[in-house]
Amino acid sequence: MNSIELFQFAHHEWGSLRTARREDAFGFLKRLEELCDSSTNLYVVDMRPDDPLMFQMDRVLENVNLRGGGMRLGDYPDLTYMRNDVAPYYQACKQSGETSIMRMRSKIQDQVAVYDRIIMPVKPKGDHTWSVSITKTRMLLPTPPAVLTPKEQDILDLLAQGYSAKEIAAKMSMSHRTVEHRIESVKTKLGAKNVAHAVAIGIARYLTST
Repeated sequence: MNSIELFQFAHHEWGSLRTARREDAFGFLKRLEELCDSSTNLYVVDMRPDDPLMFQMDRVLENVNLRGGGMRLGDYPDLTYMRNDVAPYYQACKQSGETSIMRMRSKIQDQVAVYDRIIMPVKPKGDHTWSVSITKTRMLLPTPPAVLTPKEQDILDLLAQGYSAKEIAAKMSMSHRTVEHRIESVKTKLGAKNVAHAVAIGIARYLTST
């Protein structure tokens, strides 16, 4: 089930549930688990504190490990990510009481993530405020601090532009075997599984470089 289908189904079911109890939020997400694939995370979020960095996120399902620390948003190791790409969206949903759906691209610790997220708040009587959150990760790439030589970087850039190893060899006045050897070196340094993975990591490094 893709993001749109899952989010539409979840939003319809959540809207018909008409509950304000925290226990029901957990039960609701538990029932969604069978519809979730390995890219999906499910959370119940306590949004009662005034400071959104104090919001508590309880994991119901976490297939994509983002290497979090504590349960509060402010306890996460990457506070820049939390302050920019997480806390403001939960705070906005708390204030509006409206469901929020978004496509995000975030630098998370030493990774680049592209993911879809839906936040569905519920406001019971009094000051208690809860929400359920679903994320589906589309891409999660490391941004390793590996240092490539200038020629290795040039080769990686040309691979990203669609050139083959033979074309790169001709373009750079190198032997085909040398290019292949340097491609293997690039893959090893970046921890890439194959050439396509190396190119994706290379692009992610560019996107997060300052």
